[in-house]
Amino acid sequence: MNRRILVTGSTGYIGKHLASRLVKLPDTDVYGFNRTYDEKLPANQCLEGNLLDADLQSWLGKVRPDVIFHATGTSPRSPFDNQLLVNAEGTRRLLQALVDNGLRPRVVVVGSAAEYGLRDEPVDESAVCIPEGEYGIAKLAQTQIAQSFARRYDLPVLVGRVFNVYGESERHLAVASMASQIVQAEIIQPLPAELHAYNLRSSRDFIHIDDVVEALLALSEKLSYLETSGQVYNIASGQTTAVSTVLELLLGNSRLGREDLKKVELRLHGIQKEDISWADIGKIRQHTGWTPKVSLTDGMRREMDYWRANIGEALPVG
Repeated sequence: MNRRILVTGSTGYIGKHLASRLVKLPDTDVYGFNRTYDEKLPANQCLEGNLLDADLQSWLGKVRPDVIFHATGTSPRSPFDNQLLVNAEGTRRLLQALVDNGLRPRVVVVGSAAEYGLRDEPVDESAVCIPEGEYGIAKLAQTQIAQSFARRYDLPVLVGRVFNVYGESERHLAVASMASQIVQAEIIQPLPAELHAYNLRSSRDFIHIDDVVEALLALSEKLSYLETSGQVYNIASGQTTAVSTVLELLLGNSRLGREDLKKVELRLHGIQKEDISWADIGKIRQHTGWTPKVSLTDGMRREMDYWRANIGEALPVG
């Protein structure tokens, strides 16, 4: 009998890359739960709806998944009440539906580095979380709910706390915005051109989406849930890089000549201040053997290639 894997949010950024990887595995049936239909999956393996109002108990009773990747989430730009509803209450309803059905699949919840807040040194999973923004508060509430169900009901639940993910088809964060603008300067815009960016003095732990997917798979496959249920694992590169360095790498992969680059005017928005997000990844390496494979240099080259192939898609600044 094939293994059954459910991905909530399989049309979101992390979820769609994860589902695309899973459908290639042998002897595996992949199911999706989303607000919109997932074209990657057969119609009878995809449920459209909202975690807050869908009949989760009936759906889960039908699917009876062996593994769940809970990747449903909200944008950090969403209203706070919506973030809390989707991340916290949505997670509670999903896990409660498992309890009500008597199901105990392995559950990997996708968390966020925003739960920690900013730190000036590598942060490990034992650190006290001090989120600075509403998104981090909502994701921390999600993690605490997941841990509560692990303790109260002996559910095999883990949290993969993802740091600054980037990669092909990401369309909202700084790496994609800067790369797409440089490619537009290459191909579309007559020079001189402007390149808009926010805080270049901030430093982040950038992790490629391919490595995130492999880390989530490693968490689902290689851990003893009797020993690790309820635990948190950092998913990151283990290095912190200034956004200014990322911009330099992107410009180094551009097709603009030296004289053309001089005609690209950098326009900065917001406050320029030093702040750091940086992960210690010793725990996931020790427990699963996972380690990131995509270097930042290679990742930025791939980012530029992606936007050259998708030049018609405009992005907001930032």
